[in-house]
Amino acid sequence: MPLNAARVKARATYARSREMADRALATVPMLRRCVRDLARIEVIDRSMAIAAQGLLALIPLLVVLASVLPADLMSAGVDKFVSMTGVSDAGTDLDTVVDAKQVKAQTGLVGLALTIFSATSFARAIQRMYERVWAQRHIGGMAGIRRSFLWLLGWLVGLQMVTLLLQSFRSVGTPLPMLLGLQTALMTVLWWWTMHVLLLGRRHPLVLLPGAALTGVALVVYSWASGAVMPRVAAGEAAQFGTLGLVLAVATWLVGFAGILVVAAVLGRAVGEDRWVRRHGAAVLARAGIRAGRGSGPRPAPRSGG
Repeated sequence: MPLNAARVKARATYARSREMADRALATVPMLRRCVRDLARIEVIDRSMAIAAQGLLALIPLLVVLASVLPADLMSAGVDKFVSMTGVSDAGTDLDTVVDAKQVKAQTGLVGLALTIFSATSFARAIQRMYERVWAQRHIGGMAGIRRSFLWLLGWLVGLQMVTLLLQSFRSVGTPLPMLLGLQTALMTVLWWWTMHVLLLGRRHPLVLLPGAALTGVALVVYSWASGAVMPRVAAGEAAQFGTLGLVLAVATWLVGFAGILVVAAVLGRAVGEDRWVRRHGAAVLARAGIRAGRGSGPRPAPRSGG
């Protein structure tokens, strides 16, 4: 019967595809390791957890900071964020959604401190992801909270500085390829520092570099693509659901952002710990007069502090 024939053909196609995939995984050890690690850390669940913490904790922090701090200090970072998520082109002005004067009037020092502290849940979600990717014990207590808090402040300041620096280079007519290269280098350094801080120095910085580079490249591509795609997505969501549509657009962007962090971290560890990469990387560093050191393996974990 035609239905049975189609079922048999589909099963045969699936069997051939699975055999080809198994053969490819057996041929390329790094690919097999990446697939295994992505399944081990539950990439979808981990990405959703980071995106949820970003939506529930990071976005309120940005709103409060943009309302409390001087406009010149936060305008560049906020404008960059709303342009990437498409909110600025969704037909709804952000000032009509959030009343900055009302937020500033109702947020005192205690409220600001509580908002910043609650935003550390976003930092802890990223920290748990990196710890799981690198198979490190989670460090909580005061040591983990203190490190997450300091990273969050440094990360926000770093993003603001990167945005301002790129704006200054763009204003003097810097060519686009040079601008992209500069943005990629700055994002790589920022996420290299992020991995080192959130892992509490338990992995050698050189082993973290491939993951940071992959994260930087992917996020630069994602930011430029978001500027072209997200305005239409946000406009459609806003037209259909109103203000809720803007929240859905931001949540969609955050899921993609978190997915990049997770996948880049997994691929970066596979590349950084690959024997061929480490052998040739050590040779390149030796010719450059840089010693890789013996600290590429795990380091003793600091005490949790409570």
